[in-house]
Amino acid sequence: MDQHKPSLRNNKTAKTILRIIGFIFTIGGLVCVIIAFIDFFTKAVDMNGSMPTKFYLFFIGFPCLFIGVVCLSLGFMKAVSSYVASEQAPIAKDVNNYMLDGTRDETVKTVKSCSDAIKGNASSESAGVVCPKCGVKNEPGAKFCDHCGEPLTKTCSNCGEVNDIDSTYCRKCGKKL
Repeated sequence: MDQHKPSLRNNKTAKTILRIIGFIFTIGGLVCVIIAFIDFFTKAVDMNGSMPTKFYLFFIGFPCLFIGVVCLSLGFMKAVSSYVASEQAPIAKDVNNYMLDGTRDETVKTVKSCSDAIKGNASSESAGVVCPKCGVKNEPGAKFCDHCGEPLTKTCSNCGEVNDIDSTYCRKCGKKL
């Protein structure tokens, strides 16, 4: 926890204070608004010409309600977010599995090649090796063709280095293959 900024720490005291203030302001705001509504509508229905006397409670109640709801939102944010995430994650997983059904292997290969390209590891080997004899594309790192069994690498007779099949010179010692 020490490596995090103080504002990112799990502060139970702050959550408790926000929750208490939130409940107080929300309940106080609701009481003010309800009293103001009752006064307003009872005087309006009377039609005796009397004016509402507690109209000012709207101007106290609504800001108190706003402050209370904001404090409650902040105080219960982690609990609500955790609940929402636990409800949505299985659905998102099911949707992804449904959409990827039948294309999972191709998707994994695409993501891996994109990841290699981003990391700078992209090479002819990560893209797969094409057999010079039959033209079939093989898995990255394959030593022999999956289709015809032809070797997909050349070994240098001078130093023993394994080179790509289309190499003319050894990448380690420079001798012609």
